[in-house]
Amino acid sequence: MKKFISSIFLIIMSVLLCVAGLSGCAKPNNEDSGKGPSGEETQEEKWKEDGILKILTVGNSFSDDTMEYVWQIADDLGVENIYLGNLFIGGCTLDTHALNAKNNNIAYDYRVNSNGSWKTERYRMGDALSEQNWDFVSLQQASGSSGMKDTYKELGYLVDYVKEKAPNAQIVWNMTWAYQQNSNHSEFYKYDYNQETMYEMIVDSVKSCVITNDNIKIVIPNGTAIQNARSSYIGDTLTRDGYHLTLDFGRYIAGLTLFRALTGISVKEIEFVPSGVSGEYRKIAVEAAENAVKNPFKVTQSEFSTKPSFDPQGYTLLDLELTKFAYYNSDSPDWDNLITGASNGDRYYASKKFTREDIPVGSVIIIEEGWQYRPEGWEENKDITTHVRPNNVSVYRVDVTEEWWGNYVTRAFNVSKQSAESLEGKDTEVKNALKIYIPN
Repeated sequence: MKKFISSIFLIIMSVLLCVAGLSGCAKPNNEDSGKGPSGEETQEEKWKEDGILKILTVGNSFSDDTMEYVWQIADDLGVENIYLGNLFIGGCTLDTHALNAKNNNIAYDYRVNSNGSWKTERYRMGDALSEQNWDFVSLQQASGSSGMKDTYKELGYLVDYVKEKAPNAQIVWNMTWAYQQNSNHSEFYKYDYNQETMYEMIVDSVKSCVITNDNIKIVIPNGTAIQNARSSYIGDTLTRDGYHLTLDFGRYIAGLTLFRALTGISVKEIEFVPSGVSGEYRKIAVEAAENAVKNPFKVTQSEFSTKPSFDPQGYTLLDLELTKFAYYNSDSPDWDNLITGASNGDRYYASKKFTREDIPVGSVIIIEEGWQYRPEGWEENKDITTHVRPNNVSVYRVDVTEEWWGNYVTRAFNVSKQSAESLEGKDTEVKNALKIYIPN
């Protein structure tokens, strides 16, 4: 009888081990196990050996969000030489990355940045891994699969592939973020349309399927950093479409978190902020990143829970003279003209153009929750090769500075919902969404 029971036990254990092997995951050793920075001085010494910080991400649109401001952050915090790469395929899963590696496919937009600007070529993964002596190579799962343990089967193969092609690099993992609660992403159903459930499933998958691989040295806790910021007065407003981060503040948090996790350098003294991000928002971003690296798998409640109020006394409200169902596009052939009649025109209202005299330094721009604006800008003599169209802004308050004006002679505002919905019948809402106050 004892032999029979023993045999049954061994069979059951074998099945369980096989299942774990097939999923690529294992139960973590304890509830709070995880990989953060593996010793700040050691990390700093490793990447400083050749005097250049080199980071490559193998990802998708979420790695695009993560990497956007990393060069500016590193430069601001004293890193003199920076080389960044991002192998990009929209929505790319671990399975697809592995297939591209096995077949040596020229499948990627390879975006590199060595001077503060990104340039793009078509590339093979193996060529990008081999062309630089990378300090860090970051892997990640596609967002919809990030909390699904059974989608991590190819992680082991990819880790081995990276080790072969970039033997000196530390392999790290970018733990991405849960969708906005009102997201309409097609894969949100996997998480019962619940942000907290998605976050917890992402954390569980990373604990079970990622940190159990001894070759993955660091977890970049972006999913936790975004949840930390959501606990502030900013709330659940950090995406531009329900899943991709806002082009200003959301991406800033992700960049700070990556830099802090990989280098061990505190971001508390950061001065750089993207255009449109205020000093108050900088504090929230720093807090979110620092707390995430300290507690990578647990949300830390923000100290910034009360939204600061704006007192319009001493200011005059500017008349935006909005045009319904119209917008500007300073990157288009009609870059200087108001565009009307476009198929997507019902998503926008456009203001008139304003000069520095109309919106002087010291003015305050307020945008309501759920809305965004693109502060289009025109130089006196536009150079199409250097002109960069401004990003959408969704942060509550922006103070107009000399830097905000830069080389622009005139600026105008495209107003839209972050959800990209039609503004049909929303005339009053639009007029109340964006307000600009001019000092008396």
